[in-house]
Amino acid sequence: MRPLAVLLTVVCTAAVSCPARADERRPGPDLAPPADPPRWRLRGMLAQGFGGGRDADGTVLRFPTTLELGARIWGPISVDAGVTGTLASEYATACGQPVRPNAVASSVGLRADLANGRSASWIDPWVEVHGGVGTQAGAREVPGGCPVALTFGTAGARAGFDAWLGRGAVTVALTFDYLPIGSTVSFVLGSSLVLF
Repeated sequence: MRPLAVLLTVVCTAAVSCPARADERRPGPDLAPPADPPRWRLRGMLAQGFGGGRDADGTVLRFPTTLELGARIWGPISVDAGVTGTLASEYATACGQPVRPNAVASSVGLRADLANGRSASWIDPWVEVHGGVGTQAGAREVPGGCPVALTFGTAGARAGFDAWLGRGAVTVALTFDYLPIGSTVSFVLGSSLVLF
């Protein structure tokens, strides 16, 4: 009787434990990882550039200053709107009265951020293209008269990175902007701020 009792005990124990072990091996539901919220949905940027270009007389210096507002629309893509004022180093003297061909332009653009996430690296590389309209002093030649300001269409591109330190960032970029006199390639240094 004792061997039979031992055998029944072993069989019952196995019958009870096997379903439990099967349940332990059964995979649970697949859970998708939570989405990484963006570092910013609305940002502002103020940047100063130092660069140059070429006109009919040779190499010229340009100093563009940009104020920009950007809004994330989907994933890494955001839309931005900005105003750039460009100071020129040279004078146009066609009429005997020196005029600096300074320019101001407004633009809208699309930007792609490669690391706009709260858990992403604090270095966020990005690229941007933009187009708009502007005006530049002395950019239109007038037969028998002095050059006058010209309203023109402009386009450009930028590539750079933001080094985020909390809600603020140091912005570094290389930019190109078309101007009727002295299209400009600039090194840009500025600051960005999370607004929302």
